[in-house]
Amino acid sequence: MNGRASSAIGMVAVALLAGCAGKSEPAPVTAPVARPVAAPVAEALSPAPAIEDWPDRALTPGDWSYGDGEARFAGFSLRCDRGRGAIVVDRDGAGGALRIRTSYGERTLASGAAIPAVDPLLDEMAFSRGRFAVETPGADALVVPARPEPARVIEDCRG
Repeated sequence: MNGRASSAIGMVAVALLAGCAGKSEPAPVTAPVARPVAAPVAEALSPAPAIEDWPDRALTPGDWSYGDGEARFAGFSLRCDRGRGAIVVDRDGAGGALRIRTSYGERTLASGAAIPAVDPLLDEMAFSRGRFAVETPGADALVVPARPEPARVIEDCRG
């Protein structure tokens, strides 16, 4: 046998042995087993409480008035005290505190308090998003529209 024949026989032998090795079969795929799932238990949910926040309340009925350095709305007033360079913030019949709430924040003042005309709270009331609230213990809250009248008092008092 020459070298060529032995090479050919060797290659055939390798091919035969490879064919005898057998092909490995992929593992059988098992179908997923359906497991029972507990039905969700419906809980008795209480309705969400109504959001009674001042920006969601209706505006208090009324109109702003302006005259002699004072703007008034439904018993609430802003008055310029030029001698002190201050704005007097008041609500008729309120002997205690006034909580002023704007879209920028809130502050509590004594009714009839004089605050400097440059106090940022005044700008917050004038430029609050359409409204601000005036709350007094023992009285209904006022939801006051932001209109030009209070801004005019503030600007006039600032000089």
